[in-house]
Amino acid sequence: MFAKFSGIILWTEKISNLQKFYEDLFGLEAHYVNNKFISFRWKDFKFSIGEHSNITNKLNQDPYRFMINLNVGEIDSTFNKLKANNVEILREPEIEHWGGIVATFKDPDGNIIQILQQP
Repeated sequence: MFAKFSGIILWTEKISNLQKFYEDLFGLEAHYVNNKFISFRWKDFKFSIGEHSNITNKLNQDPYRFMINLNVGEIDSTFNKLKANNVEILREPEIEHWGGIVATFKDPDGNIIQILQQP
C-alpha cells in the first residue's frame, strides 16, 4: 500500500513551451532542470514536466481527463496576469459551495488547470 502522493509528471512534445508558461506566469522556481525535464518541489511533493518521444500532438486531445489544481494566495491578481498574457480562460473566478474561489484555464498544451484560493 502506498504511503502518500509524492508528485505528478506532465509529459509534453516540447518542454520549452510549458517551462516558460509555468515559470514566467506562476513564478515557479525549478528544483531541477535539464534540456528534457524540469521539476518544481514543495516540501516532498514534485510537479515535473518532461519531454517524451511518445507525445505526438502538441495539444492534449482529451483535456478533461484530469485537472491540475494550484493554490494561489490571491486569485484575482493571478487570474488578471493569465488574461493579460492571452491564456485561454475556461472559467472566470467563482466562489464555490465550500467557500473557496476557483478559476479554470488551459496551458499551452491544452491541459486544464485550475487555480484555487482557499477560504
